[in-house]
Amino acid sequence: MPLGSGQRVLIVDDSPVMRQMLFKMFEKEGFQVVGQACDGEEALTLFDQLKPDLITLDIVMPKIRGTEVLETIMGQNPESCVIMASSVSDARTVMHCLKIGAKQYIIKPYDEEKVMAAVKKAMSLT
Repeated sequence: MPLGSGQRVLIVDDSPVMRQMLFKMFEKEGFQVVGQACDGEEALTLFDQLKPDLITLDIVMPKIRGTEVLETIMGQNPESCVIMASSVSDARTVMHCLKIGAKQYIIKPYDEEKVMAAVKKAMSLT
């Protein structure tokens, strides 16, 4: 049985290449990608409109940083399942995101096995 079984995902990343990589991974695992955002502002708008089950959220983005988007989302909906994504694996940032409420943290470039392991872990925490 696919991991996603219809779960609704919002992918947030300013890189079209990274969004496409995640899109393919999620589709393959049976998730329904309901939206893609390229900056923090669009992410918040789509989050409100789409109410996804899972969000992958890049940290370094135009307009509003991922950490601020995370704070806003967790403030509005503390049950949200958010996985932070970044090419920076600086421990302070990781700890900060987890403290705010992110369920997992994935590092770019994406490794499909690691991403899906993080998704599985994050979803079991909600």
